[in-house]
Amino acid sequence: MKGFCTTCHDTPNVGNHSVPLAINIGVVATAADGLDTTGLPVFTLHCDAGPSIGTTYHVTDPGKALISGQCADIGKTKGPVLRNLAARAPYFHNGSAPDLDHVVTFYDTRFGIGFTDQEKRDLIAFLKSL
Repeated sequence: MKGFCTTCHDTPNVGNHSVPLAINIGVVATAADGLDTTGLPVFTLHCDAGPSIGTTYHVTDPGKALISGQCADIGKTKGPVLRNLAARAPYFHNGSAPDLDHVVTFYDTRFGIGFTDQEKRDLIAFLKSL
């Protein structure tokens, strides 16, 4: 999936999300694009029904699937509001990103955004200002 910050954080002027649903952005993978998931438990989930029948997942958090029991919900988590983000390190629900540089690098890699080094610095400065 390709996307940008406003794919999810799209409410004007506040950085909130207009569709507050849980999505899988890849932060629960056991080797999630440069995030430190060492020390986190690894859950092995095997789907025995539905379109993912026979598929086995290894994740650090079952996400919404823990509540729904549906394989389609594995790894889905609700994203946070961006306001006051700089004061809430470490980032992601599992603490796998120690600072905003790791967050921006993760999203750049995960969604193929293609930020330049200057754009990363500018985005981090903007996020610190919220």
